Amino acid sequence: MDYRSIVSIILMWLLAAMSFGTPAIADMIPDGGREQYTQDCQVGDPRLNRLARAIELGEIETVRTALDAGLDVNETWRDFAAQICRSLLLRSIWHHRDDIFHLLLKRGADPRGVPDASLIIPVGKGRVETLRTLLGLGLKLPNTFEIVLAALESGNVAMFDLVASSGVSIDAETVPAWALTDTMTAHLVPKYFRPNDTVPSVGNSTCAVMEIFGLISPEQDGCEGTVGPLWLHFVVTGNTRMMELMMKHGADLSPSFAVWDNSNFRPFNAMDVAVRRKDKQMVDFLRRAGAPAGIYRRKLRR
Repeated sequence: MDYRSIVSIILMWLLAAMSFGTPAIADMIPDGGREQYTQDCQVGDPRLNRLARAIELGEIETVRTALDAGLDVNETWRDFAAQICRSLLLRSIWHHRDDIFHLLLKRGADPRGVPDASLIIPVGKGRVETLRTLLGLGLKLPNTFEIVLAALESGNVAMFDLVASSGVSIDAETVPAWALTDTMTAHLVPKYFRPNDTVPSVGNSTCAVMEIFGLISPEQDGCEGTVGPLWLHFVVTGNTRMMELMMKHGADLSPSFAVWDNSNFRPFNAMDVAVRRKDKQMVDFLRRAGAPAGIYRRKLRR
């Protein structure tokens, strides 16, 4: 499973959790928006249900006609699919209908009824102007790992910068290496962190390094992630293009690291990884860059 699949699964889970009003999500919601995530609101009549469908389909004239006829722009009613209460404005955000979103704001929609947690939706879709508008109206981005993941998933560097400038922690500890595309890496290094900054786990899975060294047992149901610098992640994934960027910004290839073998830690270095992967291109790159010779086999012979 690639990183985009992993990110998408996590974001889908979060959106589903928001839909069903789980306690974890409810705790993230400010008091002004908490009513949006309860079932204690009116059940939509057929007229409102048709309006909900119109918003989902992007039928702005249907919404405009309803407002012209006297509909309260801050009307809320039950969303039967999610079994929660949503306002017109929240529905427009949920369904990515920016034209309806701006129409509702012009007609006086109150953004305070939009939970901060729902900002993950425009973040993940890269809707920079929608997010900027909501932040300007007083909403706050939750400083969470999930918001960082959503910004990465958007693939939009302008969105990532907006998230970073809005109080969300961005560093090697909060940006998972497995979620980095080449484009995002080129933008983040060295603006937000450097090649030698430590990441909690290198590789596209927590088992990646253990798999490379053949340390996974058939009975194993999990792995200890291998800690290392950001640049090591790209050795593990065989990405010489990003290694060139890492070297340009000062990657130090001299350290050794440790991989868990289910009983203790065994030392290895970057060359060991490239050799074990039979990645001749990476081996040649590391040699040209002055990386030390491998140590893993020598350690095993002792």
